[in-house]
Amino acid sequence: MDNITLFGATAEIKEQTINILKTEFKVNDMGELNWLLGIQITFTDNGITLSQTTFIIKIPNHCWMQHCKPVATPIDPNHRLKAIAVDEESTNTTAYQQIIKSLLYLVTGTRPDLAYTITHLSQFNSSPSVTHITAAKQVLQYLQRT
Repeated sequence: MDNITLFGATAEIKEQTINILKTEFKVNDMGELNWLLGIQITFTDNGITLSQTTFIIKIPNHCWMQHCKPVATPIDPNHRLKAIAVDEESTNTTAYQQIIKSLLYLVTGTRPDLAYTITHLSQFNSSPSVTHITAAKQVLQYLQRT
């Protein structure tokens, strides 16, 4: 089974495209799209709205941070993150990578405002320190606020 999602400037263009596809393939029109890959899609007179609110709510729950205190910025602008030092304590790499993976999905879906922060944090995926996990958790706190 192959799936395709069509968007068109007008319903007429969309119907024409579906009719062309029907000449070559068996097509089932499932109606107006509401969800796609965890992204809620809402059509309005002003355009299309994409939302990952449901996914954003699940991330802190998965990381045991559902009751965290919201913060105003996704990363502390006064603190520079560096590679782990020899004398610095390492943290759970898998847990850190899971947080970053979830946040990268948000960046590619609906939160490009977090691109710099998450790209910066992803540089430490192979050997994160406690400082790095704290910075990643700050992004989760920021998501709680936004």
